[in-house]
Amino acid sequence: LVIAISSYFAVGQVYAGRVFPGVSVLGIDLGGESKADARFIINKSLSLGNIESLTLTANELEWQINPIEFGFKADVDLLVEEAMGIGRNQSLSANFNSRILAITGKTQKAIVADSKAYSFDRPKLEQYLTDQIVPEVDREVQEAELVISNGRATKFQPDQEGRSVNLEESMNAISASLLSPENKVDLIIDIQKPKVTLAQTNKLGINTLIARGESNFSGSPANRRQNIKVGAQKFDGVIVDSNEVLSFIKELGPIDARAGFLPELVIKNDETVPEFGGGLCQVSTTAFRAVLYGGLTITERRNHSYRVAYYEPAGTDATVYDPYPDFKFTNDTPGSILIDTYIKGDQLFFDFYGTDTHRRVDVDGPHISNITAFPEPIYIDTSTLKPGEVKQIETAHRGASAVVYRKVYDEGGKVIHNDTIKSHYIPWPAKYLRGVEDAAKVDTNLDNIDNLGNTATDPLALNLP
Repeated sequence: LVIAISSYFAVGQVYAGRVFPGVSVLGIDLGGESKADARFIINKSLSLGNIESLTLTANELEWQINPIEFGFKADVDLLVEEAMGIGRNQSLSANFNSRILAITGKTQKAIVADSKAYSFDRPKLEQYLTDQIVPEVDREVQEAELVISNGRATKFQPDQEGRSVNLEESMNAISASLLSPENKVDLIIDIQKPKVTLAQTNKLGINTLIARGESNFSGSPANRRQNIKVGAQKFDGVIVDSNEVLSFIKELGPIDARAGFLPELVIKNDETVPEFGGGLCQVSTTAFRAVLYGGLTITERRNHSYRVAYYEPAGTDATVYDPYPDFKFTNDTPGSILIDTYIKGDQLFFDFYGTDTHRRVDVDGPHISNITAFPEPIYIDTSTLKPGEVKQIETAHRGASAVVYRKVYDEGGKVIHNDTIKSHYIPWPAKYLRGVEDAAKVDTNLDNIDNLGNTATDPLALNLP
């Protein structure tokens, strides 16, 4: 106690006429400065725009703004007085705490509660909110719609809350927070509830989004994109009843031109031949990720023979090829699951709507190991190319192993799935077509090679038992 009291008076003497250590205004450190110097430092920082930014938040999004860009002006003398008052012009206990913090080097922020001490350009701020934030936050209210015919959803739209940024109230909140302790503002959002919810449209237990899988197929050529689109549509609106097992191959149906699929290059026994449906593993991989992260039962799954850029990270892919291997999962929830597939840009999505079981899913990995070098390149002779011309159709891939650990807990905390999902990828050589006059032709479009140097078809699991 004696030491604390002595320190209290000692620090007051040492910093007489100066700001206590660690005290800041607008993010500007004024510790140890006299009034005149503090005033000079604040003015200089304001003129240069070197003040603490303000963080705006809404719907888990954040934006950083510098108040100076919106005409921020302040009563510098008042700011200095507030800084000087830390440890002096407060209650005895507050002064004591502030001085102890100063001694220990802790940061303290001088707060100006009087909004008349500063101003900013409200119209300019409103324009910023309108142009930059409103488009990212605002959305229309959406009424749920679900029409089922022959066990499949023919019309589907989940309910969605409408939301809009309340510009006036948000600007008031920003104004009140320009010199607040947190320097963070939660924008004011107006919410509009839908009149029809998904739960009201059915008696199957389909009431909320329970899982989502996504993957990226940027770099894919035209034929592969077409096959991904057609393949994903095969699952759009599919309803999986409780305890039902969904077979990807069975649901996919015939993979041919009549179904809308296009041919792609497939390498078999060092020959390049066209086959239909290249890109369908993008679809099965995306569905697998929804099952994996949604905590559902993985009934059957195989990884690809080798690592493919489209399906990274390794260990989160699922290959399919009619009739085998297949990808299967079991709906182990109490209600039905409705699958909603869609594409945004180069992203493919599988959304599962069903009954919220309040499961907790912990996924650890993938952990990559046993990386091995790729083999020597392979050249495949063909008269499709001019003699001497060479075209790469497969990039080299290193071999590797991957493991993903997954634990799924029910609402009461009981473990219902404890999975170790292993994947092994063989090393794969770069492959080239080489023009030779008397060799066999390749009856397909050789321009349909992606910009990664891969054939547009997924590698088949031909080496698997």
